[in-house]
Amino acid sequence: MNKDIRASIDIGSNSVLLLIGDLSHGYLKEISKKSEVTALGRELDLNKSFHPDSMKATYEALKGYVEECDSLGISRDKIIITATEAARVAANSTDFFNKVTQELLIKIHTITSEAEAYFSTKGILHNTSFKNEVITIIDIGGASTELIRVNTKKMEIVDTVSLPVGAVRSSQWLIDDLFVQNLQKIFTDFRGQLDKFQTKELYCVAGTMTSLGNMHLNRKDFIEDDVHGLTLVSEDIDGLFKKYSDYGIQEFLDEFPFLQKRSGSIRGGLYLVYHLIHRLLAKELTISTYGLRYGTLLEGIVKKEFIYGNS
Repeated sequence: MNKDIRASIDIGSNSVLLLIGDLSHGYLKEISKKSEVTALGRELDLNKSFHPDSMKATYEALKGYVEECDSLGISRDKIIITATEAARVAANSTDFFNKVTQELLIKIHTITSEAEAYFSTKGILHNTSFKNEVITIIDIGGASTELIRVNTKKMEIVDTVSLPVGAVRSSQWLIDDLFVQNLQKIFTDFRGQLDKFQTKELYCVAGTMTSLGNMHLNRKDFIEDDVHGLTLVSEDIDGLFKKYSDYGIQEFLDEFPFLQKRSGSIRGGLYLVYHLIHRLLAKELTISTYGLRYGTLLEGIVKKEFIYGNS
């Protein structure tokens, strides 16, 4: 049997994620999984451009990832690389990605919010069983949050909405004392959509929720097997908010070393989760460590209609 070893990279507004897997036997066998917080969405609302330090960190993360792919015989032009909300907003994203393409010989696809929903859904539905036919997924990124309603029997997206707020944006809004004002505007602008997504149960993907799950377990190190499938109730989030809402970066690092660079955005993420789950009337939150990079790896391609600017 020919080896079918694939790699996917998700360039998010807060972190850059790598997944390498073998699908030769009809199922996904994970070979390597890495995450680097590069904060590509840092000060995005202020400058409308990627920050120079964030671009440097992102470049170095990508360089390391493609070199790992080289070592496994994965051709660089076959690596599936996607970028999300920050890339759609930043005025210098095209120039930066062109430079990366020329120097690292890779292709980066900036994808639409609909594509984010599709790939995140494909990832979370992979090898997971659900008790309800229709579920609601929340994917909190650095600059945006996707709400997705999915029919698990038909494997179809029923409805989706992309909110222009994520953990990095929330963190900056807290620094600027604009969090309440900006979030209230989003809640007003998206009132009808948010009402439609009210639900008792949420399935949560991406780094903010996996980190909060690990914090709830009071772990110094991140233990993925314990976080994947973990269910929290809204009172657990209330408890985290009450305890950590005034923490600074160093306090987060001292108590939860696993956060590393994510310590700079976890407070904003906690504020966002706390307010969103109450707005959605959610009582139970089940965490999945699968997500967008799993979806793109399983799909194997990024369709033209999913590429931002082509749709």
